[in-house]
Amino acid sequence: MLGLAAAVWCGVAAPLVAQERSDDRVGSVWTIRGLSTGQCVRFLVEPGRARRGDYENVRLLPASQDESLHSALRGAIEGQPEFATWIPSSLCLFYSDVLTVGGRRFGGKDPRKRPMIGMWIVAATEKGSGARRDVLLDFVAVGGGVSQAAANAKVKLGEAQSSVSKVPRTDNDLYEVRIGDTRLTWNGRAVGDSTRVEPIQESWLGKGTSGTVWRIQAAFKPEWSRALVGMLKVEGKDDLAKALKASPIRFVGPVYRGGEGELRFSR
Repeated sequence: MLGLAAAVWCGVAAPLVAQERSDDRVGSVWTIRGLSTGQCVRFLVEPGRARRGDYENVRLLPASQDESLHSALRGAIEGQPEFATWIPSSLCLFYSDVLTVGGRRFGGKDPRKRPMIGMWIVAATEKGSGARRDVLLDFVAVGGGVSQAAANAKVKLGEAQSSVSKVPRTDNDLYEVRIGDTRLTWNGRAVGDSTRVEPIQESWLGKGTSGTVWRIQAAFKPEWSRALVGMLKVEGKDDLAKALKASPIRFVGPVYRGGEGELRFSR
């Protein structure tokens, strides 16, 4: 499960792969440059709701069997063992200076309009090998241009809305995000000393267009992280909102800043 924030989000970014290849098993490469903010909401999902991804050849991984379970979630199931069979999940949002999708560049000088991509991920392993391969239930971005570039790359991507501002007369940041019918409001700030971050690499399965299933290698190298304090408000009635509301814990943080990331798609 993402150690970033959700998400979201090793090393020096590799050269871009051409969007069209003679080998259709190779997809696009997405790169993130200048990570301005990355943060995840970590929570637990009831198994029946997590299965809506409907991927073959994967097995959902209960929290009690997840060796990499985040400490906040581990504490939750130790105190409430009835949730040990629920599935670890992350909703990760990444804001960057520049996002490149299949060779197309997004970004601008206005910090209020930074590109954002988001992922709702649940823990899973591949049947047979038992290798870790988390499932991407939702993949979203801000801006119709990003959605069109994703469609050209045969990647299924939903549109989200996001605004970032300062809370008057405080040091808090205010993030307001809408994903489908889920509305998230985060009012908080970073605290404590900055900590250097080890590179993060993960493997996911994600839906493409026309029934395609992508294997996604996610690699991120943020420069540093800090803990977060604040309050998360969840509104809405769709699957994501219901999953977040039902979880016994919704842990936000840390925040990641600086550095780069890459998503490499293949079949």
